[in-house]
Amino acid sequence: MKKVFYIGFALSCGLTFQACQSADKRSSTTKDSVAGDTNMVNGNHITGAESTQSGLDEEGSTFLKKAAVGGIMEVEAAKIALKNAQSAEVKNFASQMLTDHTKANTELKALAKDKKVITADGLPAEDQMHLDEMKKMTGSDFDKHYIAMMVTDHDKTVDLFKQGVANRDQAIKTWATNTLKVIEGHTEMAKKIALSLK
Repeated sequence: MKKVFYIGFALSCGLTFQACQSADKRSSTTKDSVAGDTNMVNGNHITGAESTQSGLDEEGSTFLKKAAVGGIMEVEAAKIALKNAQSAEVKNFASQMLTDHTKANTELKALAKDKKVITADGLPAEDQMHLDEMKKMTGSDFDKHYIAMMVTDHDKTVDLFKQGVANRDQAIKTWATNTLKVIEGHTEMAKKIALSLK
């Protein structure tokens, strides 16, 4: 009987000790997360300060990821256009796209790295399939397809970059504002060329 009592007592002591340890771990974790949160003031969250580890909100992270994919698509499409386009005007436009979007992509990569956001290095399968189909096109058919695609894509990209301009992160806001001006210029050029190809 004494053995059973001692075993029971030892078990209860062990469980109590373990519970105390996990409670200590919980309290120290809470203290650390509060101390490590730059958006906490006297233990209270500042309104609208929800952020990732990088200090970037979800909208900022999503913007960078979408902009990265769009930028890769523009560069790859421009490379195809330089080979397959018939119109000198379309080739000149593609050359400008290649220059401007390569520069923007390099800046975006540096910004994303600084903000600890992982962006794509390649395209989604659907976009890659579209490019593969474009490689088979040539002449005026290619010109019309490419420029129509550029008009549609740039209209969408302008909307995306307006979200970047409105972001609360100053670095994203500045980069998006500067890049948006270039993209708006591309949109106007693409629309003018589209009219001349009809």
